[in-house]
Amino acid sequence: MSFSDFINHFVTLLVIANPLSALPVILRITRNQSLEEKRHTGRTCAIAVMIIFIVVTWIGSPLLAILGIKLQSFQIAGGLILLTIAFSMLNAEESPIKLSPDEQAQRRSDMGAIVPLAMPIIAGPATMTTLIVSVNEFPGLLNQLLISLSAILVALAMGALLYFAAHLEKILGIQGVNIINRVGGLILAALAIQMLASGMLIFFPGLGRI
Repeated sequence: MSFSDFINHFVTLLVIANPLSALPVILRITRNQSLEEKRHTGRTCAIAVMIIFIVVTWIGSPLLAILGIKLQSFQIAGGLILLTIAFSMLNAEESPIKLSPDEQAQRRSDMGAIVPLAMPIIAGPATMTTLIVSVNEFPGLLNQLLISLSAILVALAMGALLYFAAHLEKILGIQGVNIINRVGGLILAALAIQMLASGMLIFFPGLGRI
């Protein structure tokens, strides 16, 4: 994995995790908390996301092998998931993939930082797909360590954003958050198409000659 590959993976994972989508949730969860308690919630969420990312990075691929699922199938499914999320981001809406009806009901209540904030809102199926695909695209212990480092940096960046969530909401406003969501959605849509194309070319190599 080159330096440019590392940066690309970091940016991709950060866009897919979309920590801005967690802002309304953390503000809801912490509405009756003190400033220090709100910051503690942000730190707890960041640690939870970091642990989830690292676990998926190191055991995600072996788990697929045990289940007999081909990487290309997972890659195509992941691309469809990313595309759905991208369309929702472009419309400044939350993707229905991230939350089930029960989880949406939990989200409206006073839940903790781990569920549903860390998972599935941030560390959802799209981020897990990205990590598993990256591990298979860049095999080797060193590359796996670099992917883990990238995941840790994303978790830290997300934690910093949630740490200052109350201040960011005042600075950005609803329109500011929606604009950032749309820009991220456009980038994510392009990444989803690329992931879909890579998976389809394995199953249908003739498409590459069209």
